[in-house]
Amino acid sequence: MRNNKRIFGLLLFILAVALPLSAQTSATPEKTLKDFYRWYIHELNASREPRDEKAKINPVVSIRLSRWLSSKTGREWDADYFIDAQDFDAKWENGITVSKPAITGNKSDVKVVLSSPDSVSSGFSPHTLRIKMVKESGVWKIDRVNGY
Repeated sequence: MRNNKRIFGLLLFILAVALPLSAQTSATPEKTLKDFYRWYIHELNASREPRDEKAKINPVVSIRLSRWLSSKTGREWDADYFIDAQDFDAKWENGITVSKPAITGNKSDVKVVLSSPDSVSSGFSPHTLRIKMVKESGVWKIDRVNGY
């Protein structure tokens, strides 16, 4: 009986640890992008450089993109890579729309629209990004960002 209680306790512990990990690996491309861009633009609004936050950036970018961001070309990129622009509208933080992804195997193509309610008076029109994602180790990660 005592061994059964220990085994049951051990199983509960394993489930408590494993469930949050499985939830992380099952995040959709839409959720990954919505959470990332909300955090990223919040950091820009707070006058912080989000790309310096490796602990936040690395889990959501592909190995390929991580290497490029660390390269001389990536470090000297003339615009903000993740918003594909030199300037941004602070109100984008509350105006993030993510499309349903087109998924083919371990690749995904998603549109992200950054907008503000008063885009006309702010001087910023809605800003559309095309995000290419890849699934690495069960997690959807940003691989390429292109504005259009």
